[in-house]
Amino acid sequence: MSEQSVVEDGLRLLEPHFVIHHQVPGRHFSGKQLWLDAVVQPKDVGMWKNKQAALGIEFKDTLRYEQNYDTHDYTKWLAQCVDYSHTKWEGFGYLYIFAYGGLVQRIGGRCDGPEQDRLDWFLPHLMAQLGIGELKVVPYHGLSFLLNGHHRVWSVSKGVEEGKRYHLKRTFGSR
Repeated sequence: MSEQSVVEDGLRLLEPHFVIHHQVPGRHFSGKQLWLDAVVQPKDVGMWKNKQAALGIEFKDTLRYEQNYDTHDYTKWLAQCVDYSHTKWEGFGYLYIFAYGGLVQRIGGRCDGPEQDRLDWFLPHLMAQLGIGELKVVPYHGLSFLLNGHHRVWSVSKGVEEGKRYHLKRTFGSR
């Protein structure tokens, strides 16, 4: 499966619920031009706190990563998401970026014992502070946008969840 196939499959699942913008250009604070795989906006904003909510998505072919596991691949993906969360996207501004396919389980899943539990808790919280979440399939909820590892912003099964309370606007500086 190619990364393009992963993108198409993921967006096909979101299309009934979201307007999809492909290959969105943006300007990183360093001045470098970047491209984001997709930005999605809810088709029905009635339940969303932010009526202009937009969520950035970065896709990776995680099957390829699993077959050729290298810590470098995952940390590079996380660093790319950090760069993207500090990029002003054309027409959208700064966005939360959601890594498609479960970045945390792929990084954290390499540990054993209590270290695993601490990493599984710490990493998604750190990522959320950096403006990064995950877009992955969650048991009983289906495809879900997650922040802090367990806060479902939106899921296929329940629709808008934490998106009712979260403004989803990036903040910088003092928190």
